Amino acid sequence: MTKAKLDAVDVLNWDYLVEIGEYVEGRAKTPEMALRGFAYSFTSTADESVRNEMLRDILFNATCRCSKDEAEEFVAKLAVLTKSDRELLRRFGKERGINLKRG
Repeated sequence: MTKAKLDAVDVLNWDYLVEIGEYVEGRAKTPEMALRGFAYSFTSTADESVRNEMLRDILFNATCRCSKDEAEEFVAKLAVLTKSDRELLRRFGKERGINLKRG
């Protein structure tokens, strides 16, 4: 029996994202603004597939051209920035083809 894939909502700290979420008009000018805009968009949609795609896209775009070590560093940093569980974030990424270390 195979385990069901994690959903983004089960990985990221929902309460924290609701707390920091802010509508960002146009292009984010700072990383903090981008995170706030992501949090707003993520918590504003009721469609789980859209949330999964949003998180997968962030992981993919940030790690697609880097080493496994650099990808692991990004996942760790994203976990800290979103106050989320690093291991769940790793598992979500690995389930969606993000190139991370074994284990």
